[in-house]
Amino acid sequence: MGSDCSIPDCPDLNNCSGHGTCIAPNTCECDSGWFGNSCNTFDDTDGDGIPDVSDNCKAIPNPDQADTDDDGIGDACECPMVCIGDLNDDGWLSSDDVILLVSILFPHKSNYYWLQCPTDSDGDGIEDGLDNCPDTPNPDQLDSDGDGLGDACDGPVHEWVFINDPGISGHESFTGYMSKYETTNAQYCQFLNAALASGDITVDRSTVYGANGSNGGADFVGETYYDLAGPGLTSDGATNGGAARINYTGASFTVDSGFENHPVTYVSWYGSTAFCNYYGYRLPREWEWRAVADYDGSFSYGCGATINNNIANYIGSIHPHGTTVAGAFGTYGYGMADIAGNVWEWTSSCYYSDCSGSYRSLCGGCWDLSDNNCTVSNRNGNSPNVTGTSYGFRVCR
Repeated sequence: MGSDCSIPDCPDLNNCSGHGTCIAPNTCECDSGWFGNSCNTFDDTDGDGIPDVSDNCKAIPNPDQADTDDDGIGDACECPMVCIGDLNDDGWLSSDDVILLVSILFPHKSNYYWLQCPTDSDGDGIEDGLDNCPDTPNPDQLDSDGDGLGDACDGPVHEWVFINDPGISGHESFTGYMSKYETTNAQYCQFLNAALASGDITVDRSTVYGANGSNGGADFVGETYYDLAGPGLTSDGATNGGAARINYTGASFTVDSGFENHPVTYVSWYGSTAFCNYYGYRLPREWEWRAVADYDGSFSYGCGATINNNIANYIGSIHPHGTTVAGAFGTYGYGMADIAGNVWEWTSSCYYSDCSGSYRSLCGGCWDLSDNNCTVSNRNGNSPNVTGTSYGFRVCR
């Protein structure tokens, strides 16, 4: 054997395995973390050439030992923003694992070698512990009302009008809040997505039905809430006027572009009341609705003492979609929009005075009927599971 310690002069047993330098025959000066007469006796679980004792990510190969945030955990072991986890417990995140469900490397060791990723239930890139709405994607974390609950988890945003009205003859006064606008497609779509997630609705072909889910509000199990296939009506210059504008993809509900702020149609009394129950609202009683509609007692219509097609959407207004954006005709009385026309509005009241039968009362008239239907005193009634081109609602709290 030579004494110049060149690699050819060292026996094969002592070639230091690439992890050290031969300094004398049969003698290696091992790199940091390695030891032994061939510098290869430490475990290297992930096979990246870094012994476990020196590896900042033992279970996932990271030969460059990159640690961008300098936290002692190699980048390869840092949890990604949306963490899928290690389904087969082999040390590889499932997002990077070729074989997801069969452990092929080193079973039962991965939980020792890498940190458990934080849960991101809604997949919006914000871990649950930091997310102000952990069950619904809201990556911008908006919280418009500053209540600590992200906008995506708040109930639909309504513009409320405070009412203090002496009431109509035979009824007590009405003091409370009523929504300025009729409930829109966007607001009802938000409810459907929330109720789908909580199991409070089911979808069968083109119909949304009530179900007994986890939300605390009362449900109407098996009753029709919404008709996804409502075709609308070709009438008074409209094609498919008042058609259902909410769609179901099989996983979620969406609104046809441009119809987000039109009042929802094809919603039943059950579906309207379920919406209220879900968020702690209620439908107005018929006499409350009338007290607001006649303002100071001088209004014959919700828009004033008289009516015309410039201040309300009823027959003759001629709009291509039948309904118009909520509030398009201005506000009247207490500052309410579309009390006259656009869509009939469900109330919580029975249609018959003795509440015989199940019919519920609707008020306000609609886009495809005459001005007579838009008077404060006019009323309509129908079965609580009926939907149609001009059936909608507004809410109270």
